[in-house]
Amino acid sequence: MEDRRDFIKKAAALTALSLVGDWALAKPASDKLGKKLPERQLTRNGEKVTSFNLGGYHVGLTDKPKEAQKLIERSLELGVRFFDNARGYNKGRSEEYYGQFLTPKYRDEVFIMTKAPEKSAEGVKRQLEESLIAMKTDYVDLWQIHAIRDIKDVDNRINNGVLDVFLEAKQKGLARYIGFTGHVNPRTHLYFLKRLDELGVELDTCQLPLNVCDPSFESFETDVLPELLKRKYGVIAMKTMAGGSMIGNRIDTTPKDIKTDDIPNLIDETALTLANLHQYVYSLPISSLCSGCRTIEELDHNVKVLKKMGNLSESDKEKMIALAKPYAGLVVENYKRVLDTEGNIVRKKRG
Repeated sequence: MEDRRDFIKKAAALTALSLVGDWALAKPASDKLGKKLPERQLTRNGEKVTSFNLGGYHVGLTDKPKEAQKLIERSLELGVRFFDNARGYNKGRSEEYYGQFLTPKYRDEVFIMTKAPEKSAEGVKRQLEESLIAMKTDYVDLWQIHAIRDIKDVDNRINNGVLDVFLEAKQKGLARYIGFTGHVNPRTHLYFLKRLDELGVELDTCQLPLNVCDPSFESFETDVLPELLKRKYGVIAMKTMAGGSMIGNRIDTTPKDIKTDDIPNLIDETALTLANLHQYVYSLPISSLCSGCRTIEELDHNVKVLKKMGNLSESDKEKMIALAKPYAGLVVENYKRVLDTEGNIVRKKRG
């Protein structure tokens, strides 16, 4: 049987070459808004999305609509056409900003995904209705079951009809594609994929944490990514900087909800750069990288990394993993949890 790392390496090599080729060797695709960022395939039927997509949570952090508008419009200027969101981000404000500043003018040019965290059929059905109203659209391009946590959570959502509602939404055209997300433990993702196989169901996408620390602790890259690739799922990477934790307690960068005194600063303490963190993930066989940006400066920097992307060698990536390994675990990767033998969360505190 092919080693999982070898499997990822082969797929990543093709992905990296494709990305470099799209940007450096050919003219980027364009639409009526201008040049788009390099695109990668997201779904089995060939749908492509921009390799960078704007995280919706951070768009809604501001209570000043004009700031959100500037961030959205700057994204479009830079060639971003893929926009993330979720019901409940900032109590619905993130989706409302899309309804104010994105869909009225740009709906035909953009790919919008949102997510539903409710755990019952009635709950996710209501959340889809709320999302469509908030974002002023008749459909979403991608709708995802949001933030699966452990084995029991997967079983409960399936038994409570959540999956059925998602399949029905796709059938009715309310969601063109459907998928799932989670960031707690790779075993949860693997169990969900197993249940889907048993039910004879194929979803289209999966959104999961992928970063340079991940291979060294409860790894989504090592354990889940190969299974997604075998099933031809679109892979959407998130937490490239571990939600900001990789850059320690910088006042201007670390989100307040995860800021603690014990988070080390991987960037200041190693040879890794901010650009390296994104380069590493782009070198993996992903469809798109979802990044939350709170300022125009952060957005410009992240897009610049993609535009200047080169093909990282396997030795480059292994060196990056080695540098990050001492930082892997529940302090920096504070969104992860350890599961017991039955698949229940046993550690709710970092450490």
